[in-house]
Amino acid sequence: MPEPRLDFAAALPHVGVFGGVRRFLEIGNQLIARGHSFTLYHPDGSAPQWLPFHGRVCALADLGAARHDVLMTADPSLRQPFEAARANVKLFYCVHKNLPERDIATHPNWTLLANSSALRERLWRRYRVRAEDAIGGVNLEMFHPPTAPRGSNDVFRVLVYGRLSRPGKGSTMAVRAVESFARSMAQRSPAWAGSVAHPVKLVLFDHVGLGNERDPRPDFTSDLPHEFHVNLPQPELAHLYASCDVYLSAERRAGWNNTVAEAMATGVPVICTRAGTADLVVPGETAWLVRWRHAWFFARALQRVARDQRLREHLRRTALRHVQSFSWGRVADRVEHVARERLLARV
Repeated sequence: MPEPRLDFAAALPHVGVFGGVRRFLEIGNQLIARGHSFTLYHPDGSAPQWLPFHGRVCALADLGAARHDVLMTADPSLRQPFEAARANVKLFYCVHKNLPERDIATHPNWTLLANSSALRERLWRRYRVRAEDAIGGVNLEMFHPPTAPRGSNDVFRVLVYGRLSRPGKGSTMAVRAVESFARSMAQRSPAWAGSVAHPVKLVLFDHVGLGNERDPRPDFTSDLPHEFHVNLPQPELAHLYASCDVYLSAERRAGWNNTVAEAMATGVPVICTRAGTADLVVPGETAWLVRWRHAWFFARALQRVARDQRLREHLRRTALRHVQSFSWGRVADRVEHVARERLLARV
């Protein structure tokens, strides 16, 4: 006998690109495809514009109008409407390394989900709470290697997340590292200069919208030739990843590093920190891990990876296999499993 379909809902602060919102859109779409219902509640009730969502979208003020089987949130600022809402099971999704307050983590009627093993471990150490594994994810249908191999290119393209307004993202540090790397390679390896004036190109991307309203491009300067892409549609962002030789992430704190997962899924070798990547990174196998977060160490890592095409190919192939385990389908499996367990426990 088939298991009953469930009525899921999520309370969000907005439906923009930032703040872990993608997680709920992707999980919602996965669950809807399995026959469940999924409703998003957020302040103005408008539909997300940057990623298709196939469920209902309602104003946050309507959250109490219906009783749901399962209600989720990841935002501590929504604890009051989350607490007041009617639902048989409430799942608080821990997605950021700045952990929830004790009253959230130890709430007797809420179940914690964690989007990384590092967060699960921290929640146990700090609160002795065992958060459920909901680790991941990445959209493998959207982010995948190009069907045609990339042609030869005299320019070595280094991709960096361009969130310059948030120091914790490490964007400025990454830019400085790429500039230092380019100078070093030009000095030590004259062949790099070849017939082109600048053998290294810096490629940045960001999204301007709610929570990040200021376009960073007018204030950005670099000694290197560069491209700065803003508000790319998701398929074009996947193509941008695939057009680059390496992705550099200098992030300081994260629960799950979306951009590293996307780069791996697109077949781009990755240099990164431990921030949000503990589940993704086997050092020297799936990515080149930089243990000391400083531009000098990132520049050295770029030198090492850029000089060794075999290493880049090894990182690319191994990461591509490994990241398949973190699809949104797998995350939806875990959410559905935990929800059914909690619903059964109520009977």
